[in-house]
Amino acid sequence: MPQLASTVRGAPHSGIREMMVLARAIPDVLNLGVGDPDFVTPAHIREAADRAARDGFTKYPPSEGFAPLRDLLAAKLAERNGLDVAPEQVVVTSGGTGGLFTSLLITVDPGDEVLIPDPGWANYPPMVHVLNARPVGYRLDPARGWAPDLDDLQARITPRSKVLLLCSPGNPTGGVHTAEELRGALELAAEHDLWVLADECYDEMIFEGEHVSAATIGDPERILTVFTFSKTYAMTGWRLGYVVAPTHVAPALGKAQEPVVASASSISMKAGEAALAGPQDCVREMCGAYRARRDLAIEILDRHGVEYVRPTGAFYLMARTPGGRDSLGFARRLLEERHVSTVPGSAFGASGEGWVRISLCVAEDVVREGVERLAQAVVEGAS
Repeated sequence: MPQLASTVRGAPHSGIREMMVLARAIPDVLNLGVGDPDFVTPAHIREAADRAARDGFTKYPPSEGFAPLRDLLAAKLAERNGLDVAPEQVVVTSGGTGGLFTSLLITVDPGDEVLIPDPGWANYPPMVHVLNARPVGYRLDPARGWAPDLDDLQARITPRSKVLLLCSPGNPTGGVHTAEELRGALELAAEHDLWVLADECYDEMIFEGEHVSAATIGDPERILTVFTFSKTYAMTGWRLGYVVAPTHVAPALGKAQEPVVASASSISMKAGEAALAGPQDCVREMCGAYRARRDLAIEILDRHGVEYVRPTGAFYLMARTPGGRDSLGFARRLLEERHVSTVPGSAFGASGEGWVRISLCVAEDVVREGVERLAQAVVEGAS
């Protein structure tokens, strides 16, 4: 029998998905593991999609996205992200995941190395792997709010390095990089002539401080920035994202989408137009709810003396396991014995070992009870 491609056979499986499978087999699980907003997509966005379907927006759209949506996105980027770009520099993608993969597809050759944050999103290594490239983790420092360790980053750069991937606000860390932290990483990228892929999918989920887009302080001619509607507007299932790229790069993004997904969904794009043009109070309300859940979780962890890193964005929190070791074993015991699902830090890279990721995408009562059980398990496991 013929074999599947080696790139697929050897690709690492997401630790997030593994925990999801285990959790499905256990009744009454308190799920603190999945980063999927518990909010329903706001009504005005859903209604716009319904109108679009009835009005016949059901044909193939342009691979780079509808022009009215790209116009709205350029205006949003100027107003909220400080990015002065033309609509032609914005390419609409099939979710933030599609934006990240397509960006890697046009910048990475077989054998190249991609520098990814460690701990970082579990899907970064498989994306790089299936492109016959090599993911290389660089350390994020928990003592500095998960800021990039620039000495470690510099030590990881080799002649094969091609792309530096940044993620702020961070998944799984909830860390938000300051302008100075970004500047140091971007200077290394310029010094070694690297592309920069900035994952800014949580750009509007900020609890304290501010989000800084990498392209506002680095060389915009080498930076591709990925955003998504998924987190901002609770639209994970709509699969709608977008990439901001240099003028000479954007057409390649649209071209690369054609053999992969053709384009983003036409109905989703019309929903995206309504999301951008409509009221934004829903975004503030959802972010406020995540902040309240963050505060509740850290109050419980503080009361039990459990170590954690205070997140300032996204909707995740990294808590320390007993003795700072065996995150997978702890996560499995927590699920089996206390019916609380988390994600082991080891799923996000070597530097994630000794931590578990708590997601704040669930109702307050689930956060309260789930984090309470987790904290008790840490205390008992450390005694």
